[in-house]
Amino acid sequence: MKIKSRIFHLWDNQTKRIVSVEASRREGKNWISFCPFHPDKNRPNLYIDEEKEKYHCFTCNRNGFLYNPKYRKLKYSYHRNIATTYNYKDEKGNLLYQVVRYKPKGFSQRRPDGNNDWIWNMKGVNPVPYHLPEIIQSIEPVMIVEGEKDVENLRRMGFTATTSPMGAGKWRESYNKYLKGKEVILIPDHDQPGYQHCRNIGQSLWGIARKIKWLELPGLEEKEDVSDWIEKGNTKDKLLQLIEAAPDFIPEKYDERKRTGKSARSILKDRTKSIVPDLIHLVGEDGRTKYLFCKNGQWFIEEYFIKDGKRYSPKQNLPIKILDANIINRSLKMDITRLATEINAFIKSYLEMPLDSDYLILTMWIFHTYLIEKFNTTPILYFYGVKETGKSRAGEVLSELAFRAQRLTSLTEATLFRSVELFKPTLIIDEIKLLGKGGNQGLADLIKTTYKRGLKVSRINLNKYGEDQIEYYDTFTPLVICTTESIPDIIESRCILFIMQKNSNPQIEKKIDKKWANDLRERLTVFRANYMLRELPEAQYIARGRLNEIMFPLYQTLLMTETERKSEFIDIVKRIQRNKDNEEGMGLEAEIVKAIDDECRENQDRQFLTQAISKRLNEFRSENEAISDRVVNNRIRRLGFHKKRFNNGRMGFRIDGERLRSLKNKYQIGDTTEASEASEG
Repeated sequence: MKIKSRIFHLWDNQTKRIVSVEASRREGKNWISFCPFHPDKNRPNLYIDEEKEKYHCFTCNRNGFLYNPKYRKLKYSYHRNIATTYNYKDEKGNLLYQVVRYKPKGFSQRRPDGNNDWIWNMKGVNPVPYHLPEIIQSIEPVMIVEGEKDVENLRRMGFTATTSPMGAGKWRESYNKYLKGKEVILIPDHDQPGYQHCRNIGQSLWGIARKIKWLELPGLEEKEDVSDWIEKGNTKDKLLQLIEAAPDFIPEKYDERKRTGKSARSILKDRTKSIVPDLIHLVGEDGRTKYLFCKNGQWFIEEYFIKDGKRYSPKQNLPIKILDANIINRSLKMDITRLATEINAFIKSYLEMPLDSDYLILTMWIFHTYLIEKFNTTPILYFYGVKETGKSRAGEVLSELAFRAQRLTSLTEATLFRSVELFKPTLIIDEIKLLGKGGNQGLADLIKTTYKRGLKVSRINLNKYGEDQIEYYDTFTPLVICTTESIPDIIESRCILFIMQKNSNPQIEKKIDKKWANDLRERLTVFRANYMLRELPEAQYIARGRLNEIMFPLYQTLLMTETERKSEFIDIVKRIQRNKDNEEGMGLEAEIVKAIDDECRENQDRQFLTQAISKRLNEFRSENEAISDRVVNNRIRRLGFHKKRFNNGRMGFRIDGERLRSLKNKYQIGDTTEASEASEG
């Protein structure tokens, strides 16, 4: 017997009441009735899905569920039993909407109404990926699967995972920005819709995600997914092995696929980029230089990475020490104090320093090069002395251990700023002349910017036009200078100075043990992998001004490695500070103050000419060492003396007695007459 009409009881979630309607017509699986929620007298617009127990009016958009007395005592009077809910949040962690999963299996979406209740639609809501705040903050690979249940199972294993709401085929391009620069692992369900869903995501993320891997789980039946794979007893370690072996996702050329109906692999032109985000080091494997990463406590070697639709590989045959691929067999556990002791012993075995405390400074300097991205300043190491005093040996020893060390016996401006910008090496320069005749002033200007992050240098590119001609380069990098030449005062103020002496122990001149050096480099790389993501220890300033800037990174490094030597290091800094204070009395400014004082005493005058001071300064200097009137004039003005025009029309300076006394006190310049009288007394 054919049923002509049915009575349905609708649950109105807005008024929390039951509304009954009679449906007398049927289209497919839907019953059709006049809508009770708006004047609907001419044409029935309320569609009722009896199987899913849902209703929807296509005129007033009222929708909801059929009333079921079995669940009337539940808080929200749902028509079906809710198995679980999944919260979708915005970037700041605020709840946007929920996906509701029912038992038997079914899904719907709802959003909060602001009054502790729900609106059962997504009107006005922009969907986002599941667990969005975790995706944004994650530095680990992000797994993309098809459902929220799969995401939760992966999260319980300790992975970062996400999905798009509302099932397969619902990925939006607006989701891509949240995965920019990240590594993505696509894990499709084992059926055709699942594969197509993940392929579409891969195509959409191509050139946006840093790297995309494709992981098909073994042992799945038709329509099974990662949750089924986990339920079969598979473990996190097994999944990690599969991820490591998973191939890279290669997109299809859409036009080619559309024309031929076949897949075509995208051919990308390789580009060179040696420094990429999260890089631990570079390694050599199968005759090629590759990237070394460390994520989730595991080493990874990658031949290339993809960004903005381009594939990059490291520059081959770089003049720096890279590691062997066998480093991935090293444990990440380490005894950092023991490593510091061995580095100290290595340096002592091949290099004789003026002071025993110098070895501690060099050890901390080597450590800090492996975390150079975390510091804003870095001291320049300046090894100075006559020939055959171990300066070049110092550069050789440090180049064996320092991070990405590159030794240069000649250096140009272009080499410096382009090497630092592109490869971020630790530069070790052997024999360089920056002062006097034959000195490279342009190179000196560049070197003085290497000690502090943010001090960029500008250069003109004649192949470009307009504003693009001016290019800015970041020259911040660890730097070592080994030379018999003096360097400009402004560079020396950024240096830790080591005045080298001839070796007293010939044993240190033996050949460097490369195997020992390689072992230490690998252990230092383990140190980098462990500490790259850690915060630097907080510490009080240990010196004044520039000295604190250059020594503070080494002090913070010491607090990570050899805390028990904290007092010893502070004493070293105090000694350096005393030496600098004493040296201030022997600088050019001190000489000028002494010359001004002598000029005023001898001529009994309260004014003087620049040439008179220059003559006194150059009396015992050679022609090459002579200081120009221009330099003297600028230094006098910097010391605080003011210019004055004399009666004969010439320009000079007038004496400020109080200022002169203050400068004499600062540079510890005594009165010769007073000293003479005191001596006679």
